[in-house]
Amino acid sequence: MYQEEFLPVVFNVQFTSAQALPVERWRSRIEEVLHVYIDQILKDEERLIGHIKALAQINETDFIKYSCISDANGINSNFQGKYQEVSKISMIVNSLVSNISESESRIYWERSCKILKKRDSDISIQIEKKDNPLEGHHHHHENDEECPICNGHHHH
Repeated sequence: MYQEEFLPVVFNVQFTSAQALPVERWRSRIEEVLHVYIDQILKDEERLIGHIKALAQINETDFIKYSCISDANGINSNFQGKYQEVSKISMIVNSLVSNISESESRIYWERSCKILKKRDSDISIQIEKKDNPLEGHHHHHENDEECPICNGHHHH
């Protein structure tokens, strides 16, 4: 297995509900979204999960962590904080999977979120792609060499 086969994809996701929901309900709903996402990814036997992790921020101190580190491992979730009802959760998803493009990964994530919206119509979801910090960044290499990161596709 070679690391360069794994493409990291990061999404910022905002979940909002018309009414405040218990944290445990958010936890199970988000876990359902992650299950659907993983199931779609694994339909292609050529794909391998390096990891899929998510952090759902409840407030400044409380959060839910999700992780899936292999195809057969399932999703682990862990809540840190006090049980409460909230109407908004900010989440960051980090997906490291082989043999899948960033656009395919985004399509699968959007489909997974639509299933939650169908189940709970009062929940709205906004997905933003997290910018890749290497894009548009000057990489250090010798003047006549091709950039090893972006293969010469940036401006000096």
